[in-house]
Amino acid sequence: MEISNYILKLTGKAELPKPIEIGQNYHISLSGAIRTATDSDNDDGTMSRIYTFKPIKVELLNELGETIKAKDTRSNSQLLRSLIYKRWVNAASKMSFDDYYDKVIGSAMINVDKIIDWAQVD
Repeated sequence: MEISNYILKLTGKAELPKPIEIGQNYHISLSGAIRTATDSDNDDGTMSRIYTFKPIKVELLNELGETIKAKDTRSNSQLLRSLIYKRWVNAASKMSFDDYYDKVIGSAMINVDKIIDWAQVD
């Protein structure tokens, strides 16, 4: 079947550091990831493909040009995994990301006492 429509569905939420005004116009900038793609029948021999986007970073720009940055709502473990992924990409490793991630996390677990000392946690 032919796909006649491509639709971007926005899901998720952003935690703002301060209130915003109802009825005010904002420009919103989003960074995030496409989480799913689904096809639905249009009952006319065509399909619609719906991409679901989940934001990670959100910025609002108000009419005065002020930027309001939303809090990154990812957990520390998600942030760590993302950081390890960036290092894997930059290293151009021949190892799969899952193997690379397991090796890095395994090393972190073995060296957790050193990491705690480096963090200067009492």
